[in-house]
Amino acid sequence: MKQYIYRLNQERCLQACSLEEVLATGADQQPCWIDLQRTDSDSLANVLLKLGLHPLAIEACLDPTPASRLVAYGTSLFIGLPTQVSWDAEDRTFLWIVCVQNKIITVHENGIHALETVMQQYTQGMRFHRYCTSAILYQIIDHLIDEDMAFTLRTRDTINQFDELFDEEETDALINQVLPLKRQFTRLAATFEDQLYCVGALQTIESESFSIEGLQDYFRDAVSHLEHAGRSVARQLGHLNAIQQDYHLRLQNRTNDRLRLLTIVSTIFIPLTLITGIYGMNFHNMPVIESQFGYLGVLAVMVALATAMLWGFYRNGWFK
Repeated sequence: MKQYIYRLNQERCLQACSLEEVLATGADQQPCWIDLQRTDSDSLANVLLKLGLHPLAIEACLDPTPASRLVAYGTSLFIGLPTQVSWDAEDRTFLWIVCVQNKIITVHENGIHALETVMQQYTQGMRFHRYCTSAILYQIIDHLIDEDMAFTLRTRDTINQFDELFDEEETDALINQVLPLKRQFTRLAATFEDQLYCVGALQTIESESFSIEGLQDYFRDAVSHLEHAGRSVARQLGHLNAIQQDYHLRLQNRTNDRLRLLTIVSTIFIPLTLITGIYGMNFHNMPVIESQFGYLGVLAVMVALATAMLWGFYRNGWFK
């Protein structure tokens, strides 16, 4: 199991330390951040037990079917936060966050780029807004939201490219990509909604393990950014629906054009077929049947009739 352990020094920067150092200090220890990447449940459970977490919090971290949640277990605060590895990822990953007094513990199965960025930046001189674990949590959430905003820009670019290619000849091939794109956007929107719920609920919590005192404006800003990301994805989903409707409209117009052509052909041949049927009944007493030029005369009448009907259809806009 990979683990990264930091404590917050007096300069409000991250400083690497060991788990033993964290366990050896008392309740008045420096704020610390413990990041655990789970590879197996047993080793993770052992570390969480050493940290003295509430049994229900440990059970939630080991839950094989994670879900978005924000709940207090004893004096600890447990947050199940969905994350998106990439904008087109098929499966959502989850980041479990446990806040206890002077400790913030993050647990995840896969690598999360936002966490790595926070670790890199704040071990190299950047300072947190306050000397507390809530400031660390805010930066984690803020970097996750920054990735969300990048995903919304990626979705917008993808839709714009899709819209441009839609005007080319490969329309039928492109339309097969609409349904997978809609599923991806729906998953992305669901992730943003769950994140918005968790971040919004954090603003109402005050406890020994978590407090946003002095960080209210930052958390409100995070909520605003998540709302913007959600609205942006909803707009792109609407744009994608409009493209799909436009395709169906084009398909319907193409079908109507073919039906119009078939209607013209059928309408023209109805009187010609009638004339052919009448003169094919083999009666002897029929007009021009004995005439030397009867055959050519009937053909001329049929050609003239077909030409007149074609001209009539043209005048009425059937060929437009």
